[in-house]
Formats: sequence, structure tokens, C-alpha cells
Amino acid sequence: MVFVGSLLVLKPSSVNIGGILNQITTGYNLEASQLFDNRYIWGYKHLFSGIWHALNAKKNDRMISKTLAIEVLLYVAGQRQIKKAIALLGVKETTQDIVGVLLGETDHTLINANIQLQKELRLTPNLDLLDDFSSKKQNLIKILIDDGYLATDFTFSEIEKAILQKIALLALE
Repeated sequence: MVFVGSLLVLKPSSVNIGGILNQITTGYNLEASQLFDNRYIWGYKHLFSGIWHALNAKKNDRMISKTLAIEVLLYVAGQRQIKKAIALLGVKETTQDIVGVLLGETDHTLINANIQLQKELRLTPNLDLLDDFSSKKQNLIKILIDDGYLATDFTFSEIEKAILQKIALLALE
């Protein structure tokens, strides 16, 4: 299950987001949960590709990390190093909009966990945020250039292709 929304707290540090997420993950017996800064998620394909590769790594006993939650973070970030992945996609003081991933066994469990998480984080759901590419374009172009990706024109499809390649390459390493 994927959810997107705006945090109603003034600063993420005023709420123990990690503690709340861990409590809900444990309380609802989820396989994994992860939150991302929406400014660096290039839509559903980006997110689902990272999740798919993380689940595939777990299934084939080829995980880079020790937990599925961190594996999802690494693949969505396209990074092998946890510190870099957190620096890139982690919820920061400046984060207003988040993307969350809950992985569990049943729809009922996921829906209830999502409702509880929204309540605890005081999250205003807004799925349109995930597809607001205009506000994310410059952030992701900078990251791709820093990673050595060269393009004459960073179109929507070029950015998407580069991000999906980055995730797939991580799976091949």
C-alpha cells in the first residue's frame, strides 16, 4: 500500500516519526514500512520499481541490508549505502509532503495501519502530490547530474528512464 500526504506538524522533528512508524509496523505485524520525502520520488513507477526490486531481492535471498524496510529505501534511492539513501530520501526538517509504503499480508491490515498512521502523523492525504512532477524536476535533475547522467534535455521520460535504470543497476551489482 502506498500513501501520500502533507504533514500537518510544523516540523517533522516535533513528532517522533520513526517511533510512530515502528509502533504501527509492530502493532499491525507489517512486513515493512518506509517514509520518503516526496520531493525526490518521480511518481508511481519510481516507487513501485524500488519496491519490486526489494521484494525480489528478499525472495531470492540477495538483500543488501538486514531488513526489508531498509532494502526498500536503498532500492528506491538507487543507492547501496544507507547513509546516502537516508540523506537523499529521508524525511527532513524541510519535508512537508511524504510518500509512505506499508507492506503487509492483508488489505484489511494495511488499511487499518494506514488509518492509524495518518491519525498519528496528522497527515492530510493527497495522492496528487506524487504526480506533481514540475515541483520535483530540478531536484531530480541535480541528483542525476551528480550521479554522472548526461542528457541534452531532461524530459519527463528521460528522467523516469534514468531513475528506473539506476534502480535496476543496483539490482545487478
